Amino acid sequence: MKTETTTSAVNAFKKTPLLLAMMIIATGQVGVSIYLPSLPLISQDLAVSQAQVQSIVTMFLLAFGLSQLFYGPLSDAIGRRPVFLIGQGVYLIGTLICVLFANSFDALLMGRLLQGLGAGSASVLGRSVLRDSYDGFNLTKALSYLSITASILPIISPVFGGWVAFHFGWQSVFMAVLIYLLAIVALGWMVLPETLPYAKSRFNVRKVLLAYRELITNKQVLTSASYNWISYLGAVVSLSVLPFLLQNELGMTASQYGQAMIIPSAGLLIGSVTVNRLNHYFQPSQILCLAFTVMAIAGLWLLLTPLSVGHLITAFTILTIAQGMTFPLSMSMLLEPHPNRVGAVSALSGSIQMCVAGFGGGFLVRNYVSSQNDLGIFYLAITVSMVLVLLGSRVKQDNHDLEKSL
Repeated sequence: MKTETTTSAVNAFKKTPLLLAMMIIATGQVGVSIYLPSLPLISQDLAVSQAQVQSIVTMFLLAFGLSQLFYGPLSDAIGRRPVFLIGQGVYLIGTLICVLFANSFDALLMGRLLQGLGAGSASVLGRSVLRDSYDGFNLTKALSYLSITASILPIISPVFGGWVAFHFGWQSVFMAVLIYLLAIVALGWMVLPETLPYAKSRFNVRKVLLAYRELITNKQVLTSASYNWISYLGAVVSLSVLPFLLQNELGMTASQYGQAMIIPSAGLLIGSVTVNRLNHYFQPSQILCLAFTVMAIAGLWLLLTPLSVGHLITAFTILTIAQGMTFPLSMSMLLEPHPNRVGAVSALSGSIQMCVAGFGGGFLVRNYVSSQNDLGIFYLAITVSMVLVLLGSRVKQDNHDLEKSL
């Protein structure tokens, strides 16, 4: 019976909503990491410290996260398409400031702030379009493919960003993003339909705040989303530390660093494909346990091997396999129970995710994680955190089932 149901679901799977969601979410993800290979170069040219230049990443992530609290419920009220156009317009303005005033560190911070405020719309809308279009098995399948885009782009983008920075200067990276955004906005204007599955309504601020208060106390929301928050923190810390380890300590150029980042993208692909296969036979909690095991192996690898390019890239690739597995499972468990509030749920989750990555990642990189061993300990710490979340949720579910039986 399960095989017949699964086969029917696969046959009914439509690719167009998935392709549109990938197009939307790509704009936000590119802004996270395409500049990472340039951080050492920006630090040198603008005479700022590593901690100061890290604020370029932190500023984007915080604005990216907080803006989602606005875009999510707004898209639930007035529709997906107008919110996409508003957000991408703000993103374009921020990118233009970075292009015109690239030699001013303060202007870069302002531009990155506006970029983040605009990019928040992409993260919310990519997930919302999928939830509008799929249910059940197909939703998990679509999210697993979206995870390839959402997780690979922060790793693939530095390949291009490193190449551009090496050959044309780090300022040219902002120009490349500007051209890319203009193309995406034009494409979205022409082909993005309205996917909102119910009638539009008035945007009510009080109602939105009450909904967020309810969601932030919902144990199902917090538990399901936390896997993605912790996993994303791992990626941000890794991608913030690796440019300095590989370039400053191991002598790689920005271009070579970008090329090396191609390898971990294979891990994300492996993780996403693995979820699609295992989802036929195992429960999400069982697949999560496998992902946690893989993540722990990455941490142990860093602690047991000497500093080298190969060992750093290998460990990060192993970590990305785990991330490719956890993202679709986490998002499916989070969104499926909330078909009429998917924008608000996505916004809350995405906002906390980016704020955790921005504040937590910046704090960890400045104070604790700066070497290969530090990174290994950090990987083990986030593994333990995710295991504790899973155990806590299973205990609560067991108690709930027991209460129902009594």
